[in-house]
Amino acid sequence: MQTTQAVLLRTKGLTRRFGGLLAVSNLDFEIRLSEILGLIGPNGAGKSTTFNLISGFYKPSAGELFVFGENCTGKSPLAISRLGLVRTFQHGSLMRSMTVSDNIMLGTMHGVKLRAKRRERVADTAEMLGLTPFLTEEAGNLPHGLQRLVSIGIAFAARPRLLCLDEPLTGLNQTEVANTLTVLQRIRDEFDCSILLVEHNMKAVMKVCDRIVVLHHGQHLATGTPAEIRANNKVVEAYLGHRNDK
Repeated sequence: MQTTQAVLLRTKGLTRRFGGLLAVSNLDFEIRLSEILGLIGPNGAGKSTTFNLISGFYKPSAGELFVFGENCTGKSPLAISRLGLVRTFQHGSLMRSMTVSDNIMLGTMHGVKLRAKRRERVADTAEMLGLTPFLTEEAGNLPHGLQRLVSIGIAFAARPRLLCLDEPLTGLNQTEVANTLTVLQRIRDEFDCSILLVEHNMKAVMKVCDRIVVLHHGQHLATGTPAEIRANNKVVEAYLGHRNDK
């Protein structure tokens, strides 16, 4: 597919082995400017490994990683984050004993020098995520759905060019999911921030993502729009377990 959108992140033959286990094999995909890209696949497909590779937490066994046009193969998480790629973690990134305000403040530490500007960034971030009424609350006392938003807020407070979210919808009810999807769309639309979404909630992925990359057994299975992915027989087989493997 031809596109005029700039490519923010690109992998070329990205591979990761853990001893005799080939977790990710020869993976090529890209994330474009101002898009929400879903990364999906059955359990064990290699999603988490891929997420850790592109954010620098794992070094590739082979292949290359390009972030904002720079070859970042083997670079540290800090070096990659300083380019504008910020990630969350599957089980949350917040400090439970700290207030919501102080948690969000953590995300401003490397990019904003003046404390007054940090406070302004915290206020703007809290407003975007609907967290303003909870700024003085201890994060650990909040309901699970709000804690998830705080984790996103910490990452978004850095104002990344690419925000990578690791299963941000886990454990959320239907209303919380809808609210979080609205937040993600606002982040993309109002801040021109691309988003990589690793998620098991397929209904949400199909609703919010512009394109979807599907992994299976560590390999690229398909890339396309939500409609194209829904109509892809290989994807349907992989998810339903209708395989003829011995």
